[in-house]
Formats: sequence, structure tokens, C-alpha cells
Amino acid sequence: MPIEQIFETKEDAPEFLRSALLENADGKFVFQAELPHEVNGLKTALAKERQEKKEREAKLKEFDGIDVQAAKEMLQKKQELEAQAAKDKGDWATRERQLQEQLAAQLTGREKQYQSEIETRDQRIQALQQSLDKYLIEAQATAAIAAAKGTPELLMPHIAQQVRIFEEDGGFVPRVVDAQGQPRIADIKGTPFTIRHLVEEMKNSPVYGRAFEASGAGGSGASNATRASGKANTVSRSTFNEFTASKKMEFIKNGGAIVD
Repeated sequence: MPIEQIFETKEDAPEFLRSALLENADGKFVFQAELPHEVNGLKTALAKERQEKKEREAKLKEFDGIDVQAAKEMLQKKQELEAQAAKDKGDWATRERQLQEQLAAQLTGREKQYQSEIETRDQRIQALQQSLDKYLIEAQATAAIAAAKGTPELLMPHIAQQVRIFEEDGGFVPRVVDAQGQPRIADIKGTPFTIRHLVEEMKNSPVYGRAFEASGAGGSGASNATRASGKANTVSRSTFNEFTASKKMEFIKNGGAIVD
């Protein structure tokens, strides 16, 4: 199913989305992010490439432990009757050398072929994984930004830098990560910190808040509490106490001030 965002009126939606809204039977307006079908296609292609890589690796393992000399001896016995005629003519040494060189060349060529095919599959899988990651992140980020009335062109690059795709239970899940690349949590219960949480955090930021449509009489995407004293980096103590631990650290780091 496409990712949807429903608005009561067209004016509730960001201006850049209004031309793409569809009115439903309830008189509400719906925005659909048409990306999931592309993600499904990428998942299918990625699974196929992984299976083919596995098959190539299995074929390559057939050469593990092969004694080239023993293989040459087996081929020599198989060709004994044919080689006997050449030996009678004084060509045995030449025939033996030819068989040895032929077998060695065949084994070397086949191994190189499978190794090359596996490397090609690896590159293909990496490209598909990168495309899948991009679509999964953009799908959720688009919906979250639309709900918060933000500007995708300004916010998407910063969101993408803070999100990584993890493979969990056979599926691919986008997770917001910290500076060490570890998934962030939203509370002490260990609830995952989602892209929607990240967008809300950015909306309340004195820096990223400018990328959202203004709310209230203040005329800026930043919170009204942040503008309490006319300074972009000033908030009341009650508002500061509601910040998450990471947001408090970021606020203080950016020179924020608390007004009692």
C-alpha cells in the first residue's frame, strides 16, 4: 500500500504538496507517496541476486581440495587407448604434455570465470542495496515531513545522514542512529527513535525549524517557547525540562539560554 498523509483541508498541507492532493469520499485531502511498489521491486531483485551469488559460490567450492595432478592421471587413464596409438608413433611425450596443459588451463579458466561472476554479483547486490536503502528512507521521510509541514529539499539531506537501514527478521528497517552509528531510542523503555521523531526534533530546533511552515503568531517554524524573549536560542525552564537528554545537550552546545 502507498504511504498516505490525510489533511482536513488543502490549506493544512504544505504548499508544495497541494497540487498532488486527492479528495476522498469524506471530503478530506490525501497525499500518497508512490514509492512502496518500487521498494518491492528492489527487494525482489536483491533476493534474486543473493540467491544467484549463493549458487555461484557453491559451484566455486567444487574446486576446493582438487588435486590437479590426480585429475591429470585420471584423464590419462581415460585416454589410454587413444594415447597408445600416438605413443606407437613416438608422440607419447607430446600427447601427455598436451593433456596436462589442457586440463590445467580448463581448471584455471573455470575458476577465474566463477570468481569473476561472484565479484559481479557482489557489485550488483551493493547497488541494489543502496537503491533500496534510499527508497526506504525517502518513503518514510516524505510522509513525516509532509505531516510536519516541512520542506523536503532542505530537510531530506540532513535526515538521510542520520538514518541507516538494518536487516531485521528478514526485512529492512530504517533506524535513526547517533554519532557512533548506534540506533537511537525514544524513551527508557527502549522504544525505537523513528524518522517521525527525528522530524519533530528538527522542527523544534532553532536551526532546522526554519525549514517548516510557521505555526502560531510567531511566524517561524521554531517553537513559540523558543522565541519567548525574542532570541532564537532562549527557552523557558519548563520547556527545557520537556526536552530529551540529547536535545538538552544540543541546545546547550548551541549556546542556548534558559529563562525562568
